[in-house]
Amino acid sequence: MQYILPLKITINKKYKGEIMQKNKTATIIIIILILAYGLLGTGKFIIDINVPYLYIINPLFWIILAVFLKIVLPNGYEKRNIKKEIISYVIIASFSYIIVYIISGLFVTFGNNPYATTLSGYLTNLWIFMSIIVAKEYVRYKLINNVYSKDKTLITVLITICYVIIDFGIYRLINAEHISLLMVIELILKILLPAIAKNILFSYIATFMDYKPAIIYEFITNTYMWISPVLPNSPWLVTVIIEAMIPIILFLYIRYTRLKNELFKSREKLINSDPRHIIVLVTLVVLATWFALGIFPIVPISIASASMVPEFNIGDVVIIQKCNVNDVTVGDIIQYKLEGYTVVHRVIQKNQNDGRVTFITKGDNNNSPDSDPVTEDQLIGKAIFKIKYIGYPAIWLHLVEEQEELNVKVETGK
Repeated sequence: MQYILPLKITINKKYKGEIMQKNKTATIIIIILILAYGLLGTGKFIIDINVPYLYIINPLFWIILAVFLKIVLPNGYEKRNIKKEIISYVIIASFSYIIVYIISGLFVTFGNNPYATTLSGYLTNLWIFMSIIVAKEYVRYKLINNVYSKDKTLITVLITICYVIIDFGIYRLINAEHISLLMVIELILKILLPAIAKNILFSYIATFMDYKPAIIYEFITNTYMWISPVLPNSPWLVTVIIEAMIPIILFLYIRYTRLKNELFKSREKLINSDPRHIIVLVTLVVLATWFALGIFPIVPISIASASMVPEFNIGDVVIIQKCNVNDVTVGDIIQYKLEGYTVVHRVIQKNQNDGRVTFITKGDNNNSPDSDPVTEDQLIGKAIFKIKYIGYPAIWLHLVEEQEELNVKVETGK
């Protein structure tokens, strides 16, 4: 009895403390209040006072909320065993983000950093952005762990949705003068998908570990953006791939590591959660995206007219190899640029005058040659092979864009 009684009292005290302190209803109410505040930040009132909101109101809101939750919510959560390998994964993923981002710039161009790269600018960014990031991640961690295990999934989903909505910023749609299908698609890909990927990752970390790994990831990736004098002018679709895929890979590795260290998980489940197989898929997706955007020396284009039938039909994708005038001979099919669009026609004559090379081109299905010669600065590259019929989606999107631009001109009277 001397050994049983103290154990019984300890269990009862712990149980009593959890009953008094953990509260699902209060946690949901706080999440709703956070969401309401986030939606308020998209209103006209906030937009009109953007500077004080950005520099004062928003940082203070999150800091005060974090301090409040630290005071009123229990600190006695179960100990988190944050393994060194998890922190290592986060650091590796953060620097991978930077390296891939820089590599993408090597294929395109670099431009000046829009952020202030001075010491005062860096400190300002730390206050405006990093203080909010730290407070938000602490709030996420406290709220997710303020409920019992059976309610954690619900709270994790709710706070993830709440944070995604706030990060997405509905003001982008509310304050838009004209909402188009392409604008919505771009916002979904450019803003929403990365927000979903990061918030799922950070909520998972907060549920099973701690809030610090998320802060480390955000600090490393954002510091590069704030202090680098130049940044890559990467196409936004490349940036989407980087910002969405790296958190997804990191999530899979952390999940795999957690399952690997749980002794009672089945071997089959552990094998199925192994993230290594997805790296090949992600690499292929990144390379395919870079290829489609013309970052490599070859680029695909969709054929939208019948001028080159039967060589190329509408909907075919033609692979263009970037080249100079010395690589082009009569009979080659070249892509050249005109104002606002490009043309893919066959070279029927190559001329050289005073050291300048020009081409006479003609569509195989046209009755006469093109009216103007193609100059060196117009040349993009020459066709090397084709893939039939897979270009229809790109053509459809282009037609949708043209129709929406026409609608805007009609509505505005321009």
